[in-house]
Amino acid sequence: MDPRPNLGIMDYVVIGASLLISTAIGIKFQISDRRKSSPTEYLLAGKNMSIFPVVMSITVTMISAIIIIGHTGETFRYGIQIIVVCFGFPIGTVLAAYIFLPVYFNCNVSTTYEYLDHRFGKTTRIAISALFLIQMMLFMSVVLYAPVIALSAVTDLSIEVSILVFGAVCTFYCAVGGLRAVIWTDVFQAGLMFLCLIVMYIKGIQEAGGVLNIYEKSAKGKRLEIFDFEENFIKRYTFLNSFCRGLFGALAYYGTSQIEVQRMLSMKSVNKARAALNWSIIPVAALVILCTLFGLVLYTIFHTCDPVADEARTGVSRHDQLAPYYIITRFNHLPGVTGICVAGIFSGSLSTISSALNSLSSVTVVDFIKPACKASTLSEKKIVLIAKMLSVLYGIICIGLTFAVSKVDSIVTISNTFLSIMEGPILAVYFVAVLSRKGTEKNILVGLILGVIFTAWIGAGVLSSGYQPPALPLNSSGCPSLQNISNVFSNFTSICESGGQCSSVDIEPSEPFFLYKTSFLWVSTFGCFATLLFIGLAILFTGYRDVIPADSKYLSPVARFWIKGTSFETKQNLSNDLKERNDLDVQNEIENTEKVNTSV
Repeated sequence: MDPRPNLGIMDYVVIGASLLISTAIGIKFQISDRRKSSPTEYLLAGKNMSIFPVVMSITVTMISAIIIIGHTGETFRYGIQIIVVCFGFPIGTVLAAYIFLPVYFNCNVSTTYEYLDHRFGKTTRIAISALFLIQMMLFMSVVLYAPVIALSAVTDLSIEVSILVFGAVCTFYCAVGGLRAVIWTDVFQAGLMFLCLIVMYIKGIQEAGGVLNIYEKSAKGKRLEIFDFEENFIKRYTFLNSFCRGLFGALAYYGTSQIEVQRMLSMKSVNKARAALNWSIIPVAALVILCTLFGLVLYTIFHTCDPVADEARTGVSRHDQLAPYYIITRFNHLPGVTGICVAGIFSGSLSTISSALNSLSSVTVVDFIKPACKASTLSEKKIVLIAKMLSVLYGIICIGLTFAVSKVDSIVTISNTFLSIMEGPILAVYFVAVLSRKGTEKNILVGLILGVIFTAWIGAGVLSSGYQPPALPLNSSGCPSLQNISNVFSNFTSICESGGQCSSVDIEPSEPFFLYKTSFLWVSTFGCFATLLFIGLAILFTGYRDVIPADSKYLSPVARFWIKGTSFETKQNLSNDLKERNDLDVQNEIENTEKVNTSV
């Protein structure tokens, strides 16, 4: 193997400058906002953020380094079928903006899980909040691990030092500056991500021989198929599973997950929040498409020599490392350019992790600590201090889990599976909550537990089975180091044929259970529908007659299209008098009142 290229002094200067700027933003808002420090200011940026920074924050929270380097490798191996997620997620984004956001603003909640307390009860709130904490802690470790392991394989970057430095900087500015600092740092990091991709495209298209040559080579290599409507749940990418992943992923991410909804709750009104979410479709789609199509650029450049097949020379052991390998080998003679690209890749991780840290501290404070403590014992300053300490604690946990993450064949697979195991069942609970009058806490908890068990079983099976669907053909005939190996094998074969002493036995690997071969893109969708089925059965057998008022503020405005009930005015006064009570209690009192009136 060739010695791994070293990052130059200017590269380290650029990377260091990007970290210093992120840190400075956190310090700036700590100083400027210290006089108005309050839970609302720290956790929700005072609910006065403007549209542009929120749009960019939504974008980079969604787009992590996993997409920047992972989608490139997936396209290289399987073609651009994964780009179909861009057909589904805009629809899911718009649906989330109109189905879920109005409910959160009407209820004036600080977290999405606080809403569940009003709709079903405290146990549901605690259960969903706990699932979110587990989901985000696991996901954060993968998000930080992905760029570190990819870059360390092809550069002289230390894995341990990279994890500690980037994790510590992210934790610091998140804890010090709160949500406002996180959002504005996201704006800066979004610029770095776009700059990184622009630099990579300028060099890549030039080296690949132009757009036309990229198209011709990709078409010849069967990388351009998009409309694959094959009904195959095992095939890694089809039109249907990619579309559903985009649709349900957007609904879950933008409609139920605190990591994204918190950004929208930082705005004054639901109209502004909806506008920010809808506008974010453009930059999110742009980044996903750019990251995906760059895989075609790399395929054209390496179409005669797959760097993974030539690992002895390149040091590339997984296709997730292709983008970092290309950066370090093409730009190492240009002072600072490699540093810009490395900073851009890490920005994708830092933006997601900082958002996760902020949402984790917010959920812990609002959904666990405040309900457990008396209001008189928690001043606003104490709440902010606790939130800051929690951000640091979760940052330390993230760093620790990152060291514990084991190597996997594809970071795209493991990250999507981690998210999907919790994402699908949680989305099902919210569908029932905002779109149906039915459902009690017992119904929801039974369905949720069964749904999570089912989804975790499928997800764990997908990860542990080791099943790899066949990739598209890759060529290694042009690899210099493999030609000598080919000659050795040719000579060895000749000796075997002449001497008759050589033989080999192929051992067939055991066939995994058929559900464990399911494409990872289906895990979230299966989990959502399975949980809906379990909740529906629970409602059918134990709580079919339990309904909330048709005019409840806990129902989405969209639900008005199919929910029929008495007039709004009939129940409005009673609902206002009983704001702190569960809507089922309100409905029971209404029914009792109607019975009394009837008897009279």
